[in-house]
Amino acid sequence: MKNYKKVVRQLKAEIEKRYPGKPLARHIHSVAEFAREIAKKIGGPDSELARKAYVAGLAHDLYKKLSQEDLRRLIREESVPIDDESWQLGGGLLHAAPAAHFLRTRCGVTDKEILSAVYYHTTSRAGAGVLDKLLYCADYLDPSREIRDSEPDVGVLSERMLTDLDVVYRDILGRKLAHTISRGRPLHSNGTAAWNETVGR
Repeated sequence: MKNYKKVVRQLKAEIEKRYPGKPLARHIHSVAEFAREIAKKIGGPDSELARKAYVAGLAHDLYKKLSQEDLRRLIREESVPIDDESWQLGGGLLHAAPAAHFLRTRCGVTDKEILSAVYYHTTSRAGAGVLDKLLYCADYLDPSREIRDSEPDVGVLSERMLTDLDVVYRDILGRKLAHTISRGRPLHSNGTAAWNETVGR
């Protein structure tokens, strides 16, 4: 990708400015590094996939801690492209679009795979590519997350990503959809479309 080192520096500076020493900064860096390491083993140590995975990981949660009010104001004021369903459902679905928008407008990133991975990292989508799946899974399997205490098999899933990303992706997609249902929350159609496509293969 173009200007890789410059984009990485810019994203790291933004993370430090927004979340200095905060758990979210640790999560963001952990996801980015984990996604990059998996991508290196899939595509090679100096692969374009590894660079894209690292950038997508650094960007994915830039707007995670903004309030719903602030996110909605930002989306309106900057005309951030967002699907109607995410806008209506709100909650954890609002922060992904501004992160992709930041990459495009502030960092000059035009790579469609990176922008897609960041935009859909909360729901996934039908037609998800390797980078989409990598970030989606890395976000869930982040080695620094406490989920590793409550779901001890995530370590096994992390290792399996190296040999069967699609199987791990399907497992995590199912878990996240089931969790949303258990909370009595509506499912986003992007997630259900991803699931239907995955089980239909």
